[in-house]
Amino acid sequence: MSIESAAKCEIRAVIRYLVAKEKSPHEIFNEVRTVYGEGHMNRTSVYKWCREFKNGCMNVHDDLRSGRPSILTDDIVKKVENAVRDDRRLTLDELSAMFPQLLRSLLHETITETLGFHKLCARWVPKQLTEQHMLNRVQASREFLESYELDGDNFLKSTVTGDETWVAHYTPLKPRDSPNSGVTPLHPQPKSSKPPFQPKKSWHQGPLTSGVCLLHDNARPHTANVMKQLLDSFGWDVLNHPPYSPDLAPSDYHLFTSLKKHMGGKEFSTDEEVKGAVDKWSKEVAAEFYEAGIKKLICRLTICIERNGDYVEK
Repeated sequence: MSIESAAKCEIRAVIRYLVAKEKSPHEIFNEVRTVYGEGHMNRTSVYKWCREFKNGCMNVHDDLRSGRPSILTDDIVKKVENAVRDDRRLTLDELSAMFPQLLRSLLHETITETLGFHKLCARWVPKQLTEQHMLNRVQASREFLESYELDGDNFLKSTVTGDETWVAHYTPLKPRDSPNSGVTPLHPQPKSSKPPFQPKKSWHQGPLTSGVCLLHDNARPHTANVMKQLLDSFGWDVLNHPPYSPDLAPSDYHLFTSLKKHMGGKEFSTDEEVKGAVDKWSKEVAAEFYEAGIKKLICRLTICIERNGDYVEK
């Protein structure tokens, strides 16, 4: 028996539930068509809402912003692109707060269709790598594997990886991590949860020794002359890491993913509480956890070469 009369928000809620159950868009469309009939929502709309909910959308109602029209200009597109390039870990929620004049759906379309980005290991990266990017990825992968072939596990033990990420005062649970059948309660994120971007970054390190192979990405703070001079003074070797490669960075595909999952659903009042929780988690995690992240890199680099430099999704 099909439901002949249904509000759009009801169907969207069903789609959100099925997305949380990890049903494919094709399966979800067939379910919607079976229950609600042919005329309520077409395939394109169902697939569009599948993408929205998979990318973190939690609102099943029409997204209205005080009656203001969504105006997309070349200048706004450029500002969105600059924001993404400055911080590739920005979420759609954070970008929506930065550009309130844009509807969420239009903002997502601008990032994915107009600018050609998609999410990989929680970072925005180009959907299609250039031929040169792919060649660089293959070359870097071969260099790492050649060193591993020569020194084996000793090379992996000397490899250190580092990066930075934001941790908010409140990190929402992802649907698949929620204990209530994939339904996560709405929870407003405090505006002060993420401090403004600072051009200078500080980091705490333990004793520094020579013989370390550092693997970090080519973000501007990492490639600055002052950073290069500092690493030279340590006597460290800096491994080749190509642009747009979070899938080949253990911090992105292993460490930060686990950290954000651990922090999901937790709420803190101050920055110090957040720092304390992260520090506690990083010390409690067994050494085998960090070792596993580095060892996964061997498989990923091999797949990258086999795919001629294309992305390694999982």
